Amino acid sequence: MIHPLDNLRADHALVARACTALQAIAESVQAGCRFPAADTAVLLRFLRDFLAAVHLHKESSWLWPAIVMRGDDDAAASAGEVARLHEEVTELIHSLVLFWEPGDLSAPERAGFAAAVQALRDRIERMARIEEEVLFPACVRDVPPDDLLDWIEQFHRVEQERGGAKTWLPILDGVLARWVA
Repeated sequence: MIHPLDNLRADHALVARACTALQAIAESVQAGCRFPAADTAVLLRFLRDFLAAVHLHKESSWLWPAIVMRGDDDAAASAGEVARLHEEVTELIHSLVLFWEPGDLSAPERAGFAAAVQALRDRIERMARIEEEVLFPACVRDVPPDDLLDWIEQFHRVEQERGGAKTWLPILDGVLARWVA
């Protein structure tokens, strides 16, 4: 049986690959290349529909409450920091949608797009780092194993309702092949 934290770690790996592709797009656009609207739209939908609506939902519904209830004060504070970053990530995803349009971007739009992508990636990486270095170890240390028993079932339910990683892999394949070395 897969451990719930392994499910979340696998999500982190997929999100990191998508962020690498989005960063490559931002660098290309900032260098003056045409804005790849279709590839950008796929990545933004993935971030909105998978990262925010599935992955962050799993963490905010099960991981963070378990840490706050069972962990020490430092772990609880870290869960609060991740919750704050979650809000920023959601706002940045929405702001990036404003750049998605057929056609090219002006020089200021190119710079704004690249800055927003970098801010988004920084926050996503910081969230994952806090989770993997603080929250996951706190979960293993402080949350009784029987409290974790239904997490995988709940995770799968959310993924089936909203579209899990398996749903997104074939959709992302072409975009990742074009933008991630």
